[in-house]
Amino acid sequence: MGVGISVNFDFLKDNHEYADIKTIGIPRALQYYRYGTLWREFFGALGIECVLSEETNKDIVSAGVSRSIDEACYSLKVYLGHVASLIGKCDAVFIPRIAGERVRTKFCTRFEALYDTVATIFSGEGIKLVTMSHDWESEFGIDEAYIELGMKFGRTKSEAKKAYSAALKAAAQEEKSLARAQRAVLGGDSIKLLLAAHPYIAHDPYIGGQTEKFLRGLGCDVLYVDRADTDAAVKRSHAIVHTLPWLESREILGTIDLYKKRADGVILMSAYPCCADSMTNEYIIRTVKDIPILQITMDVQDGTAGLETRLESFVDIIKFRENGRYGEKE
Repeated sequence: MGVGISVNFDFLKDNHEYADIKTIGIPRALQYYRYGTLWREFFGALGIECVLSEETNKDIVSAGVSRSIDEACYSLKVYLGHVASLIGKCDAVFIPRIAGERVRTKFCTRFEALYDTVATIFSGEGIKLVTMSHDWESEFGIDEAYIELGMKFGRTKSEAKKAYSAALKAAAQEEKSLARAQRAVLGGDSIKLLLAAHPYIAHDPYIGGQTEKFLRGLGCDVLYVDRADTDAAVKRSHAIVHTLPWLESREILGTIDLYKKRADGVILMSAYPCCADSMTNEYIIRTVKDIPILQITMDVQDGTAGLETRLESFVDIIKFRENGRYGEKE
């Protein structure tokens, strides 16, 4: 995510369709865990109050499941629950169309279709939606899309550009801080496990958060894909495979390759049934041979006993592998 902006204002239009919106709801799910700081800072700089949904909990999951088809992935069900939780708490809910970020790579199509999915499912529930197209292949690009969005709230081009610049800077500073903290962890003596998962899985307290908490209780440090050098990871992934279309899958694959001599193990965590992960994870398991890998699939469930048993066994195996017998590395 760069800080510099090069905008062709000729594409931008004076359209103030969101000018009456004073509070904007942001579901704390899916790509919130990638762009959340950018969104909060952007709307805040425009003078729009952000209303975040609560962290994922059982009630939110149940609300999402009730609005979803069975075949939808767990992550989408969770997202729908977050949208439902914002009804009546804000003037509108922000649901961007997110198709791509880097040239020649894409996100899962669920993100590109997210606005239409939400608009259809919640039609008739009195919820107003705000959207934009976040895609390098769109008519005029990502920077212009954000600035046009700011103008739709009744701001001038200059005000919208200033708000976007401030948001980019804040997001970049946070990324650097988190990356610096992870580099410090890599220099420690503890068992280090890479949680190789999409950010909305790894950082959601109800999903990946349970895994992190349990592993830390076992004395392990947890590493994250989005806190590594993702530019280097994507570059490394292209040297491994040319045909992988999804950006976050490339980040996961490339980070595993970058960390395979620095981490002690990899936990591949997916949300059932993620189509991208079903292909990428199979490739990783078949080709990455020099680091222990545990594959975990999360779905709608309340209990964690099975998850904890598998994680504890995995850590024991790593201790045995590194020391020749259980418990020596304490």
